[in-house]
Amino acid sequence: MKIPCCSVCQTRYNEEERVPLLLQCGHGFCRECLSRMFSASSDATLACPRCRHVSTVGNSVQALRKNYAVLALLQSAAAAANGGGGGRSNFDCDYTDDEEDGDGGREDEDEEDDEKRRRNSRESQASSSGGGCAPVIELGGGGGGAHNDLKLVRRIGEGRRAGVEMWMAVIGGGGGGEGGGRQRCRHNVAVKKVAVAEGIDLDWVQGKLEDLRRASMWCRNVCTFHGTMRVEDSLCLVMDKCYGSVQSEMQRNEGRLTLEQVLRYGADIARGVVELHAAGVVCMNLKPSNLLLDANGHAVVSDYGLATILKKPSCWKARPECDSAKIHSCMECIMLSPHYTAPEAWEPVKKSLNLFWDDGIGISSESDAWSFGCTLVEMCTGAIPWAGLSAEEIYRAVVKAKKLPPQYASVVGGGIPRELWKMIGECLQFKPSKRPTFSAMLAVFLRHLQEIPRSPPASPDNGLDKGSVSNVMEPSPVPEMEVPQQNPNHLHRLVSEGDTAGVRDLLAKAASENGSNYLSSLLEAQNADGQTALHLACRRGSAELVETILECSEANVDVLDKDGDPPLVFALAAGSPECVRILINRNANVRSRLRDGFGPSVAHVCAYHGQPDCMRELLLAGADPNAVDDEGESVLHRAIAKKYTDCALVILENGGCRSMAILNSKNLTPLHHCVAIWNVAVVKRWVEVATSDEIAEAIDIPSPIGTALCMAAASKKDHENEGRELVRILLAAGADPSAQDSQNGRTALHTAAMTNDVDLVKVILGAGVDVNIRNVHNSIPLHLALARGAKACVGLLLDAGADYNLKDDDGDNAFHIAAETAKMIRENLDWLIVMLMKPDADIEVRNHSGKTLRDILEALPREWLSEDLMEALVNKGVHLFPTIFKVGDWVKFKRSVTTPTHGWQGAKPKSVGFVQSVLDRDNLIVSFCSGEVHVLANEVIKVVPLDRGQHVHLKEDVKEPR
Repeated sequence: MKIPCCSVCQTRYNEEERVPLLLQCGHGFCRECLSRMFSASSDATLACPRCRHVSTVGNSVQALRKNYAVLALLQSAAAAANGGGGGRSNFDCDYTDDEEDGDGGREDEDEEDDEKRRRNSRESQASSSGGGCAPVIELGGGGGGAHNDLKLVRRIGEGRRAGVEMWMAVIGGGGGGEGGGRQRCRHNVAVKKVAVAEGIDLDWVQGKLEDLRRASMWCRNVCTFHGTMRVEDSLCLVMDKCYGSVQSEMQRNEGRLTLEQVLRYGADIARGVVELHAAGVVCMNLKPSNLLLDANGHAVVSDYGLATILKKPSCWKARPECDSAKIHSCMECIMLSPHYTAPEAWEPVKKSLNLFWDDGIGISSESDAWSFGCTLVEMCTGAIPWAGLSAEEIYRAVVKAKKLPPQYASVVGGGIPRELWKMIGECLQFKPSKRPTFSAMLAVFLRHLQEIPRSPPASPDNGLDKGSVSNVMEPSPVPEMEVPQQNPNHLHRLVSEGDTAGVRDLLAKAASENGSNYLSSLLEAQNADGQTALHLACRRGSAELVETILECSEANVDVLDKDGDPPLVFALAAGSPECVRILINRNANVRSRLRDGFGPSVAHVCAYHGQPDCMRELLLAGADPNAVDDEGESVLHRAIAKKYTDCALVILENGGCRSMAILNSKNLTPLHHCVAIWNVAVVKRWVEVATSDEIAEAIDIPSPIGTALCMAAASKKDHENEGRELVRILLAAGADPSAQDSQNGRTALHTAAMTNDVDLVKVILGAGVDVNIRNVHNSIPLHLALARGAKACVGLLLDAGADYNLKDDDGDNAFHIAAETAKMIRENLDWLIVMLMKPDADIEVRNHSGKTLRDILEALPREWLSEDLMEALVNKGVHLFPTIFKVGDWVKFKRSVTTPTHGWQGAKPKSVGFVQSVLDRDNLIVSFCSGEVHVLANEVIKVVPLDRGQHVHLKEDVKEPR
């Protein structure tokens, strides 16, 4: 008999200080533990350590009701011990030393003995839910209640990472106990054996694992983690022994699970993950092989939270200056399975999550929802998500292309309830915040489980053996083909199972025995989701099933489901061109519209799902490629917005070029969409196949931002090459180069010059665009390039013949703009020199503020004006006021001074010094390295002083510094 113990302190109950008490939620604990927790409470309530339900206690825990059932067990145990003579006490845990001899053969048992072991385990657990060492086995410590003896029995598998092995093991505890009467106990457990790699911080790992154990010890539907033990050079993680996995159940059932199994296992897993998340644990590794089955056949979650703790001690991606083994995490070092990994987990983005994932890589509780969605896809279809692809290919598909697993399409047509496969699709949302919570998913599973008829399972759970005889007479089974007329939905089951032969036989039998009326009712009958057998066959994408059903003349190829959708819509969603072809051959209406004729056309549905082969079948059969739905979207809008390039090309090649001129409710054409997502292939193909009239009609339609040409010129830095190619294609097709954007009134050339995109400026000028084209403010591209400091484009525009004398609406020409912006862009003073060398430079003109170039330059610090600029101004007849020197100004000799009036006095022509004193406005004392020198004010010029911290660069004519 097992002696119950308190699940908090792991101490056996007694009738004194460890008396068992019951909280109002029904969970029981010893008085000592409850008293200690109640003393820390701020009011007269106490939260249950297991379910967190708040119980009203009063002034003392003495007011709580005793657990008389446990007290009765204690009294029975005491009586048995006293009356047992010299026999061994049977107050043990799972089993005692006397059973050890009979346990040796377990190593060689086959899998068919699993059911027997489950039954034995259930029977032993049924005797006492809180017996001996249950539910948590105390490891280490060397005390009387600790289990120190670990024996590895049989290796059962290996991990994805080198040095990780799974073992069946036996763990035992020493004697001692109360009064020394406790016998040695032993437990069957599972052990994950991890080799301790060089460089790993073992204290940190064990600390994290202990935190994980404490947080998860009260969670239901999880594989209990008991702790760790050191065995030689390995760390052993001890956990409950289980009896199979969801993956093994799938293999026993030809690769997939029944709907009832999916719902039951799904509910178990969702419940376990809900409790783990509540405890602050992110699973990170949900997949069928990690979803185990306990002794009762319930699914439990294993390997939760271990990925980031047992990661590689070092990684080549880690940055030594800021990352350590404890902080850095990436896909390579945490070894997640790529087939089930969420998009955000691929990129090393730091994100604080919880106690066990405080420095993760973008994984959150929502990431578990993605993994669970992939797991459900495999449970429903029997196919591993992204099967046959490498990790790099999966990365490109999930993170870069944002594609769903192709196996998900089979879920939609696999006989799964609509709400369930929609929930799986929501789990696979790329934005984590849009994925459902596990609480919501648990509610879905439980709701559908209630709709499944309950039958006594062939297991000990219902108290009936397989060979037991009941006095209740069971009705004789009805042969499968003898279907009563009151149950025409029998056809749906055969279609959902993909039984083509069964469907053919059933339809033939119904036609021969019951006539065409019954056959019609059979074909038109709707299931719980409001779909007929033909809808289900199309949803599966099974051409054989569709053809079998349509062989009946009574079949209506355009029959509608409860939402008003014809079977053709389901065939398009499944992406089956064979099914679409069969439906079209039976005269399916390819020009039909959904929502009672006011919604999208079937071509819109095909474009939304991105099925180019199906789209080709529709358009060849007469579907309108230029149809517009109730939101103003054309078929081409839908395909381009969803980035289905192949589908868009099929539309263009089959009469859809006119759609490029259709504006939707947001005043955007498909051409605008193409430019917005840099889809060069579609624009290029459109220019090739469209007529000149179709191009002229669409190419210059303005969007809220501007024309397609303006949008292409404003491409982001990451897509500069695509933007230039789009500009080239559009200009060659006849786009108006003078078209301006709606926000700033810039043409494509203005935008390119302003952003200093030299290559794009060359493309636009090479297309014959006027270099002096004006925008809404009468500014030319040269003006914007100077105002933005686009140095490379300024030179290119000047070489192309930009007119520096043209004025904008403020009366400023290029000289005014260069001088005004020199306060922030000093390089513009150099462009003044270049423009002043032009013979027709108009420097005396005044802007609308009445300023000339000289007025603006006079306001600048004189040391900014180089000797070259001063000479260029003098050559144009512009003389600035004499320079006023102050003490401390840095100066140098002018190039034109060959011999100073007072001689060199030890200085040199290139010497630089500072003004020591000002004798008068014409005479200065300058301190050079060689000493003080008397100079005239007109012999030197100011230079910009160099202070510590200033940014400098070598002059262009300096090949090698001295």
